[in-house]
Amino acid sequence: MIEKDVIPVYSHNPYDATRFPLLVLDVKRQVCKPYNEGFRVFHWHDEIQFVYILQGIVHFHIYDKEVDLRAGDCMFINQAALHQIMEKEDCHYHSYIIPLRLLSFFQGSIMEERDVGAVVNHPFLTHFAMRREDEKCGSILEEVRELDQIYFNESEHTDHLEYRISIQLVKVWLAFLEQFSNTVSPEWYENARSHKRIRTLLSFVHENYGKDISLNDIAGAANISVTECQRCFRAYVQRSPYQYLMWYRLDRSAVMLRDSDETVTEIAMNVGFHSVSSYIKYFKKFYGMTPVKYRQNKESLFL
Repeated sequence: MIEKDVIPVYSHNPYDATRFPLLVLDVKRQVCKPYNEGFRVFHWHDEIQFVYILQGIVHFHIYDKEVDLRAGDCMFINQAALHQIMEKEDCHYHSYIIPLRLLSFFQGSIMEERDVGAVVNHPFLTHFAMRREDEKCGSILEEVRELDQIYFNESEHTDHLEYRISIQLVKVWLAFLEQFSNTVSPEWYENARSHKRIRTLLSFVHENYGKDISLNDIAGAANISVTECQRCFRAYVQRSPYQYLMWYRLDRSAVMLRDSDETVTEIAMNVGFHSVSSYIKYFKKFYGMTPVKYRQNKESLFL
């Protein structure tokens, strides 16, 4: 069983079993509402995703590709694509995480097989950036803006809201399909085997970061050599396996400082540091302040 403080690389939709399983995240000033387990870490999920930027610059890291988008732009991220979304400057964005059944109408439909399947099963399509200066993307962005208006202005659309949202989701999807069918992009030509490999490696780190794990342990999770393991990390996350492990431990500790009453010593041990002094040294180097100071400043950092 995964411990409560472990954020797995596979991100679950908490609304998946509900009667309206659309998940929408409102991210502003590094705060995600509602909080989601994939926030700010490398992850993937079963749903497709549209991310609409309202303010600032958002940095997307999708496998080994990196893309910056600005206010008015939108990013499509395909099912099962490994990605991380970070703020490049103070920003605000809305993330629509859409179960495929909302676009298929019903199981076994021709839309599910032909239209939805054509995109999510495409061997090379991991993501698609839509920029407001690109005239070809105008119709998609227009439909995304309308979706955003409907969803975040509920007071104006109180009657049959789920119908309104569902209809607009399909309009977004149809506009995307029409653009997709006429688009070929070299950036889609990814190596599916390497994608699966890096997901396995990151999953192992995310599930075992609190333990005393070695480079051999990480490489062994994917049954590859240490050299190949190092190459994969450098290619996809621009860090060595050790650097990524250290970064993830510090990131998880920051969440614990914010959300728990555990002492700094307890947190240091829980995230895999053997000494408190070592943890404080690395934390200060990464965040520019001590863990105690970070905890004291959490209101200004996270609200």
